Amino acid sequence: MATGATALRLRLPHEDAFWSKGISACAICDGASPLFKNKPVAVVGGGDSACEEAVYLTKYASHVHLLVRKVRVPKGSGVDGREGEGGLLSLAF
Repeated sequence: MATGATALRLRLPHEDAFWSKGISACAICDGASPLFKNKPVAVVGGGDSACEEAVYLTKYASHVHLLVRKVRVPKGSGVDGREGEGGLLSLAF
C-alpha cells in the first residue's frame, strides 16, 4: 500500500501496471478509498512515516501488515506495543 515519506518504487514485477490500482504511496490520500476499505493491506518500510501510515490505516483496513527490514521499529512511532491490538496490525521482519 504505502512506501513511506517518499514514493520509493519496490521494483516488483508489473508494479507499474498496479500503481494507483492497488499499489499506492500515500495512505492518507488513498487509505479510505473503496479499493482498500475493509481489506488486508501491507505497508512497506520501517521508518517513522511508514509506521504512522500503518497505524492510520487500521481505521480503514481489515488488517495492516507492516513489512520492515530491521527487527525493530522506531520508538515513539505509534506501532510499538500496538501489534496484535484488535487483530488489526502485525509486524513482519
